[in-house]
Formats: sequence, structure tokens, C-alpha cells
Amino acid sequence: MIRQSITTILFIFFIISCNTNPPTSPNITPTGNVVVNLKVDYTESVHAATKIVIIEDFANVSCNPCVTSNKIIEDLANETYGRSKLVAVKFPTNFPAPNDLFYLAAKAVCDFRIDYYNVFFAPTTVIDGILKPISTDSVSVKAAVDTRLSVTPRFEVSVNGILEGDYLVEVNIKFIDTSGINLSDLIIHTVVTETDIEFEQAPGSNGETKFYDVTRLMLPSVDGTSVRQLIDQAELSFEFQDALLSDWKLDKINTVVYIQNRTSKEIYQSGSTFE
Repeated sequence: MIRQSITTILFIFFIISCNTNPPTSPNITPTGNVVVNLKVDYTESVHAATKIVIIEDFANVSCNPCVTSNKIIEDLANETYGRSKLVAVKFPTNFPAPNDLFYLAAKAVCDFRIDYYNVFFAPTTVIDGILKPISTDSVSVKAAVDTRLSVTPRFEVSVNGILEGDYLVEVNIKFIDTSGINLSDLIIHTVVTETDIEFEQAPGSNGETKFYDVTRLMLPSVDGTSVRQLIDQAELSFEFQDALLSDWKLDKINTVVYIQNRTSKEIYQSGSTFE
């Protein structure tokens, strides 16, 4: 009975929190477009590819344990493994505090991924879509990353980005081994992140002033791109008018691309402009 009551309270809190409306920012102006070109080579070839693991992290600027989990993720991505083996994407939450400025700036994207993984607590860390280690336990998180690094890659994903007024992103996907995989279940997610954001004063109550790998956009939408559609067309191009905003540090913009099974949620391979 007690457990049921707690669950009910948490559910009500979550629903209420999701009703927050994003603020309007008249001083933030568009500065350019994002153009994404997706190409696929679906003729399977036998060659070596490096497995790249992705961490999707759900945190909040007023979540105290998130200070620890953020530190763990940054150390693993930047020091222990490097971005050639591990990339991170942060999806801010509207709990415990509904006014997280990063959440409000990308509300629709964050809500979609929060719902997709049934995230109810911050911090929550998801490794390759299927593993949820204890976010504040570095041993637990590292073990999950190591488990996924040992998986033989089914795909190769290369991503290149050039900022020349517009932000031009080239994504190339090669098939290695698709045995046992229903290609109609595969989705390509493209996420534009801002890697390094720093404030003089903490924007939340947990005291953090520096933030990494914060989600800015998911392209072409939160639904991603169907691999089957890409195979049928061989190449797709997306152009987003006025997608770059003046309050972003454009030299800190990066793109992370990952192939996910919409049914099992497993992410088979990732790639990024960090490589």
C-alpha cells in the first residue's frame, strides 16, 4: 500500500512537471541553417569497425546527485575512453526543478526521450539504449560501458561537420552485419549538442556552472530517420532554416548520430564529429 502510494505521488509529480511551458527569448536570434546529408552503403562488407558506445544522460541543474554523475560521465568520455570510443548526449529533465533552462530550451526533444525510456528520476544514465547503471557509481557506469564496447559492431557510422556560416553535416553509414535484424525497426537519430557551456553563477541549486554535451536539436525530428527509407532513397538531405541561435557557442557545436532499434531500444552503433 505504501509502495503504491509513493508510485502514485511520483506519477502525479511527473505529469504536473511536464506541463511547463518554454520561455520566449526575444533577444536570441537565428544566425544560420543546419544542413544534414545522410548516405548509406547497405552492401554488407567484412571490415573492421570500432564500436562506439553512447551515454544518454538525464539530469537537472537543481539535482544534487547529478553533480556526481556528470563528473563520472565527463571523466569517462574525455579521459578514460576518449570520444573515439564513448560519446555522451545530455537530455535535461524538468525534475526535480521544472525551470531547468536547458530543458526549457529543448522541451519537446527532452520530453520525447524521457518518455521513451520511462525516466522518472534524475540522474538516470542509459548506455546504448538498454543498460541503466547506477548513475552515481563510477564502477557501475564503467562496467556497463565495457560490456557494450565488447560487442562486435554491426554498422560503421562516420560524421563530419563543417561550420561555414551554415552548419554542414555529412553522415555516412556502412552495413557490416545485419543478420537477425529487421531493418524496418532501425532508426537513425541525429543530435546537435553544445559541448561546453559555462556560467559565472550556477543556473540551478546544485552549484554546477559548467555543462557538457547538452542537446540543442534532434534532426529531422524526435522520430529520427528510418533506415528503410534511407535504403530506398540511398541519400537524404535535411535543411533547417534558422536553426543556429546566437546564444550558442558555435565553435562548441557537435553532432552525434546513432542507430537504434525502435522495438528493443538497443543502439547498435554511434558516431560523432568528435572523431
